Amino acid sequence: MPPAMGTRRRGRPSACRCSRRARTAEIIAMFHRENATGTDRRLAQFITTERPSSAVGRLDGRVALVSGGSAGIGRAAAVELAREGAAVAVQYRTGRDRADEVVRRIVSAGGKGLALDGDVALRASCQDLVRRTLDAFGRVDILACFAGHPFGPEEWFRPFPDLTPEDFRRPFDVDLMGSVYLAQAALPPMVAQKSGSIVFVGSTPALTGDSVGVTYLVAKAGVLALTRALAMSYGPHGIRVNALALGNIETEGMASLPAREQERLAEEPALKRWGRPEEIARIVAFLASDDASYVTGATVVVDGGYALR
Repeated sequence: MPPAMGTRRRGRPSACRCSRRARTAEIIAMFHRENATGTDRRLAQFITTERPSSAVGRLDGRVALVSGGSAGIGRAAAVELAREGAAVAVQYRTGRDRADEVVRRIVSAGGKGLALDGDVALRASCQDLVRRTLDAFGRVDILACFAGHPFGPEEWFRPFPDLTPEDFRRPFDVDLMGSVYLAQAALPPMVAQKSGSIVFVGSTPALTGDSVGVTYLVAKAGVLALTRALAMSYGPHGIRVNALALGNIETEGMASLPAREQERLAEEPALKRWGRPEEIARIVAFLASDDASYVTGATVVVDGGYALR
């Protein structure tokens, strides 16, 4: 029966098609031979029986100023940045003993550290913090802003109509304006050296909203806006600016909550637990390093899946 109109007669393959198939087979065989050889070569280069004489950190030769570095997440960040090779200036406002202990921990591990007292809510104090960091270490490559207004249950759960101007002013002065003042002080030397990394601290509720902690989340929303503005303005100078949006993290301040409330909060995120300061610190070190060289203006959500609710 003749083939239907429009179909192609089956027959012997043309010489052209045979030639193409042979050439394709040749290319595939060549690819496998070269790929196997290349893999062997790469493995030979990678595998070594000798251990390096010393560890090289991602932040060797760099200098970090960490506000709020004497406790909580700031302490963990200071230690992690030092572990990666950075010299670290640890800012504190109260608790000199805790700041000194962080520095001792850094130095005992072979790093360089310095405790600096200062109030981030004061512009002149922030200028002085950066000046003393420059005097001690010669440069400022990393600014990590962890100083924050301490958690207070009364203010946190107070109905919105009852919140006073002072309730708003405290987190604004420390969390938002403290970040502003420190950035204003650190950016000129960073511009001069044509490099730098700033890490601000926001909050997941600043993105998702919440019915409590309104003064805090409004201040943190300002920090996230500040991040984007500075990333746009200072990207051409080689300076990266990013922020963290954090969920519930185990810190001294949160330990004051009743046990039942802590258990309830642990059930909020998808991972069903509180975050640990060390988990945040590793992300700070990443953002400060060249591993994040193309990351700026980002809000990195680290909340165990809280925002997925």
